[in-house]
Amino acid sequence: MKGFRSRERIGGIGKFAAGVIVGATLSCALASAAQVSRHDGSFWNRLAKQDKAAYVAGYSDAAHTSLGKLDSLKLAAAAFHWKGASKILSQVAREFDVSGLEANDLTAYLDSVYSNPRYGDFDVAMAIELAAMRGTGLKAPSGGVPPAASAAPDLKR
Repeated sequence: MKGFRSRERIGGIGKFAAGVIVGATLSCALASAAQVSRHDGSFWNRLAKQDKAAYVAGYSDAAHTSLGKLDSLKLAAAAFHWKGASKILSQVAREFDVSGLEANDLTAYLDSVYSNPRYGDFDVAMAIELAAMRGTGLKAPSGGVPPAASAAPDLKR
């Protein structure tokens, strides 16, 4: 009777160990499958033309939705008398508003930015925000000034 209990106990430990091994293996498999790629120049240059257009369209849709959420924040800021909120939220709205940019122009702008290897680490979303702040007359950044340095808010507006 005593030997039966120890075999039963060893069997339970074995099942537990097998469960731990299977769980760890599945966790590692899911973690490696869920690795997030960076959306930088390398990412942009690997996209096909139709994928670039889809990326820009998706970004535009997401930005439009975010602008709607900013309206709610403006109401909350007014209700709670948050000083400086209108200035900050207006700046964020300018960065999100890509409505004045044609998708083809924006795609061409991003292609020209990422044709320079110097800007390969520059995030695509940041480049789109920079384009939104610059407006409709998009030009690729000149060789001397990286796009991130040009992203300071234009206080003359």
